[in-house]
Amino acid sequence: MYNLINNNIDKVLQCLDRDKDVKPYVNLICRFNDTNVSADLDFQREYRKYWQLNAARLNDKFCAAYFDLLEKSKQDENMTVKSVVQRLYEIPAHDDGLPSLQFSFSTKLVHMIDHKLPIYDSRVAAFYFFQIGPTNESCSDKLDRHMKAYNFLIEEYERILQHRLMDYSIEQFRLKFGLAQEYTDNKIIDTIIWGFVGFMQKGAVSDREVIFS
Repeated sequence: MYNLINNNIDKVLQCLDRDKDVKPYVNLICRFNDTNVSADLDFQREYRKYWQLNAARLNDKFCAAYFDLLEKSKQDENMTVKSVVQRLYEIPAHDDGLPSLQFSFSTKLVHMIDHKLPIYDSRVAAFYFFQIGPTNESCSDKLDRHMKAYNFLIEEYERILQHRLMDYSIEQFRLKFGLAQEYTDNKIIDTIIWGFVGFMQKGAVSDREVIFS
């Protein structure tokens, strides 16, 4: 699959928009350490839009707790995805008042602390064919399943970099968007995979834009 990305990277990059998919992320990580994110409403608006908290229709109480935890995490060296998930689970994210496991948003929170950590979302899950749990899956089993996938991503992204499996695509990404090193190679891998899955889901194979060999 990485060869398929490398062979079609120009088309994938055409599906990524500088102002929507790249620039907001750079702005967020550059501002992150210089502002109180629990109180900076402009930062929160940009964060919610880029990381798609708005699309998830998370309520205001949850978002306030989320940004409070994000601010506190700057000083917490023991912060992990699992601990963030467990703390956010205690706060109903929607108006039905029911607890929910916000794994993807937890990985995004932790990524803001360590930009080399991966982000788990539906497109990354689709790319790697991650297992979908049963409808009656317990919260504990769901968290274990997601953590297994997340730990795989950590190891896999390091393997990609170590064996230079996506070096060409990463280079082309940096050339197109003129990025400094704060945009880590690990995050570039994530962004490219995200863009590639979106490209494929729009019919790239049936339209013969991508040809399997």
